[in-house]
This record gives sequence, structure tokens and C-alpha cells, in this order.
Amino acid sequence: MQQLTKREIDVLLYLLEASEPVTTKELAESHQVSVRTIKYDLTDIREWLSEHKQSLNSQRNRGIWLTVTDSERLKLKSELMEVGRLELFADQQLRFDRLVIQLLLTDQMITASKLAERLGVSKDTIVNDLAALEKRLEKNELQLKRQAGKGFLLTGPERASRLLIEEILQKEFTDYDIYKIMTLLLKKGSSEPYELYAALDTPLQTVFNQAIVQLRHLLAGENLAELNYSELLNLLIRVTIATVRLQNEFTIGSYRLLKRQTLAGALSYQLMEKVFANYHLPLFEAEYDYIYSDAFDPVHQQDILQLTQELIQRVSDLLDYPFEQDPQLLTNLYAHLSLRLSRKQKFVNEYNPFKDEIKQKHAQLFTAIQTASQQIAISPDFICNESFIAYIALHFLVSFEKGTDLRSVRAVYICSTGLGVTSLIKKKVAEELENIEITAFTSVLNATEVIERCDPDLVISIFPVSGIDRPFVKVHPLPTKPDLQKIQQLVKKLLGSDSPQKTHLKVQPKPATKTTLADFSKELILQAYTVYERLQVLLQEQLLTEYREAFLLHVFLMVHRIHFDQQYVMEGNSSEPLLCAHVASVEQIKALFAEYDLVINQSEISALFAYLKGEVKS
Repeated sequence: MQQLTKREIDVLLYLLEASEPVTTKELAESHQVSVRTIKYDLTDIREWLSEHKQSLNSQRNRGIWLTVTDSERLKLKSELMEVGRLELFADQQLRFDRLVIQLLLTDQMITASKLAERLGVSKDTIVNDLAALEKRLEKNELQLKRQAGKGFLLTGPERASRLLIEEILQKEFTDYDIYKIMTLLLKKGSSEPYELYAALDTPLQTVFNQAIVQLRHLLAGENLAELNYSELLNLLIRVTIATVRLQNEFTIGSYRLLKRQTLAGALSYQLMEKVFANYHLPLFEAEYDYIYSDAFDPVHQQDILQLTQELIQRVSDLLDYPFEQDPQLLTNLYAHLSLRLSRKQKFVNEYNPFKDEIKQKHAQLFTAIQTASQQIAISPDFICNESFIAYIALHFLVSFEKGTDLRSVRAVYICSTGLGVTSLIKKKVAEELENIEITAFTSVLNATEVIERCDPDLVISIFPVSGIDRPFVKVHPLPTKPDLQKIQQLVKKLLGSDSPQKTHLKVQPKPATKTTLADFSKELILQAYTVYERLQVLLQEQLLTEYREAFLLHVFLMVHRIHFDQQYVMEGNSSEPLLCAHVASVEQIKALFAEYDLVINQSEISALFAYLKGEVKS
């Protein structure tokens, strides 16, 4: 049987999903390799297809394509995704990844012969790979130590070692892998193991599968609608890494034990407790901080609005494009950064289905955002990793994606949900497709419930979801031109169908007033949150910590009152003594509200001071 590399599988899947011929140049660009490399790959692909009684069509000046029925297409896709990973030929990059994993899973010197035996290659190959790998490891703050007669050992900060393992595990995941892992988490009684391609036959794979089993039991009592598959994936990876590193006596911080009283109900704590107990490991506080939050990102107070404005301005300057003139970009990006940088559970490396496509199709924008982020030093480890840069790029892409919104066939979109993600996809669909309405975006975790609730005519998904009882389209994380053509063809088919399903279609566009009201509500909420964040920065030294949640609600209601001319008005001069005691703050608050065209009166300002230290009456 012909064996395929991971890239060759990706190329063949690309061809199976293309609705028109694709040139070798297009394939080379999409997979970031040379045309010559693609031609070598196609030779192997032709042989693999021949063994499956299929052929690859090609024509000069036209391209390459497959002529298969829908059922044959599905069969080939399923077979490709079920190909035993052990049977795949490992290319050099994969060998590098496996080599690093082997070196990071031991605290002892390991010989080239032993590494060659484990990876199934020659000793000379290992020696050559180690020489090339040594230079690459410098940027990761890791050093390769050599000792004659004993072998090799990777040394460096524990933080750097764990980050590198995360990076290797994360980058191998495809949308099919994510769907398979989430399916394993939801499938009761399943004993099917998941193979970590870069960590085959290692403790990492064993612990990862143990973590899946434990998390599956814990999720049985959780509300899936409140969970995010990306965070669940990060949780699995970090519990796995922490377990394996502790088994080799590497810890991320101190040996202080974790206080359990306040954490008993937290999913992250429960998973850590279950897996650590299985391997008889102590529950260290530093390990929980690593598993639950971003232990690599120092906590510090930032003026996120100023940071957002500076980021937009620098990207505008680098690309010579007036992004700074788009107020919606400022609003959405500020909300995104505020939520991401202020929440505790944020991850340095996280699965991002858009990263590779954005880097390839919008390389100039990606590089500009990366450069600007490094210049303003938001947070070196967190903001400047490629996954997070790609999420920021989505907001900038929305500025390019303007168009009318005429929709009719009702669709549910299963994707990586988020403000920037959904906005971009919604704009792209509205601009390039006709007669389609995206009624809901959902994560793969609660897709079944959303589909049942919304009863759509069509399901669009970046994951190969099974068991859907209505028309279904599998697309790339960022819909490609062939994806959009597939969707449009199916929409036309549905609208022209004589089947009973046609009776469910709502072919009238949404009234403009509904969209306007939705936009106004979003703008008001985002503006209120922006004002709250600015006030927190302004009053951070004086604001009572225990009243922060009440202060948030007060600010939201206050902005609403100002918008609808219903501000507080106190009788007499009862607020004057309080205002006189905070003259400087009064002027700063007035100036802050003026930036958002909000005119705040003295009574409202006085009410704000009720949340400051020394002003609360017992």
C-alpha cells in the first residue's frame, strides 16, 4: 500500500473539497511549498488513488481535479482520516517534533542510537536532525547538551520547555482532530484511544487519553452551552504536560500545596485532581496556576483602550490603510482585548483554525499586526503568539468585508465562535452569497441542541459533523471560494426544490429595523463596557474591590440613562461637598464621558463616588 505523508493527505483532502480544477501553483501556495514539491506529492497521491480504484484528472492550462460521486467522496475522506497514523511516513519537520518530545520527556541523557530506535530511523539521520534542531531551539531558550558516551539532553527554563511541547501538540491538530476529540469527550462508554501524532507511544499520549476519560465523566454534569472547545482542548493538553513533567520531577514553580476549599466546583481543578490522583502526584498551587490560567503572562493593569488605539494606528501606518477611521473596528477590537486580557483563563498556545489560512492569504496584514504588537509590548508571550495574532487579524479583515445583507435560507454555522470570527464570516457570506440567513453560530460542543432549537434548512460546519438530518456543507475555517460556491449551489437547490423541506424556508429578508436595533444594542453594551474599563483605570486606587461587580452594573445602567435622558437629579446641594472633595477626579470623569459624546451631570458623578474607599456608609 502506498503511504502518504501528512501534507499529502492535506493536499488530497483539499482536492476532494474543491468544486473546480486547481493548479499546482495554487496547491503550492496554499500549502506553502514549491511547485516541484507538490508535483512529487501528486505522484504519491495518484498511486494511492489507483489502489482505491480512483484517478486524478489533469489538463494543461486548466488544472487538477477528481471526478467522484458524493458517496465516493465521503468514503475517500473517511478513509483518509482513519489512516493509521503509525503507517504515515514522517517528514523532517515531524521527525524534529518527535525528537523534541523524546528529549523533553526525560531528565536523563539519551543516546543517538536510542533515539533512532524509538523514531524508526537511522543513527545518521538522528545526528543530522540534532545538528539542524540545535539552531532552532535557540529562539525557545533551550540548549542541547552533548556528552560523549552518554548522549544528549535538552535543558532550559521549565516555562520554555512546556511552551514548546504545547506548540508542537497544538500545531498538529486539524479540524477533523478537534471534532474527533470533542466526540470522544461526549461519547459515553467510549474506549477508543486518540493518537497524538507527534507523541506516539510516549507517556504524553497515555496521559492525554487518561485525561480525556476523566474529562468525559466530569462533562456529564456540566452545561455544555457554557463551555468552549478551545479551552477544553487547552485544559487537556496542560493537565497532560503538567502530569508528565512532574513525573520526571520538573515543576513550574514552588512546592506549596494547593488550598482546595474554594476550588472544589471548578472543572479545571476537578480534572487536575482526578488525573494527578491516578498518577499519585501532589496538587501543587503553581501547577494549578499553570493549568487553569496563563502562568507565563504577568498580571498588570493596562489602559486597554489606549493600547487598542495604538495597535490600530501602528497597523494603519505599516499598511498605509486608514483603519483608524473605522470606529466599529476600535469598538470590536477593544471589546475583544478587554475580555481576553482581563480574564484569568487565557492560554499562550491555543488551537486556532484560522491561523494558517490568515498567514497565507493575508500575510502582509498578519506581519503588520505581529510587528505592531511587539512594538507596543502588550504581553510578549501572550499577544505575540501566532494564534492570538490571527484572532486580532479577523477584526481588521472585517473592515474590508462590507456588503449588503440579503438572506433567505436559514442556516446554522458550526465554527470557532467569537465576535471577530462571526462578524467576518457573516460579512463574507452576506457579501458573496445570496438568499441565505445565518440564524446562529455555535460550537461543536452544543451543535445538536442549537440545531434542534433553530430548526435550520442548512448546516454549515468547519468540522465533519455526523448524524445531521438536513443538508450539510463542510467548509474551511475561513470559507474559500469553492466553499462559498458549494453553499450557493445548495441554497439554489433548496430554494428550487419541490421537496417538503422547501416549506420550512423563510425567503423574506430581515426587516431593516430589526438589524438596526440589534446593532444599536450591541453598540450601547460595548460603549458601556468601554466606559467601565476606563473608569476602573481612572479610579483603581480608590475603588472598593468588593463593590466592583455592583460598580459594573451601575455604570451600565448609568450609560443607558444618559442615552435616554433619564439621569439622576439630586435635590438641593447634597452632592456639592462630595464633588468638592474630588475636584480632579470630577474633571477627569467629565472628560472621559465627553470622549464618547456622553454629557454626565453632577448627580451621576456623585453617585459614582459612592463606590470609593471612605465614601461608603456602614
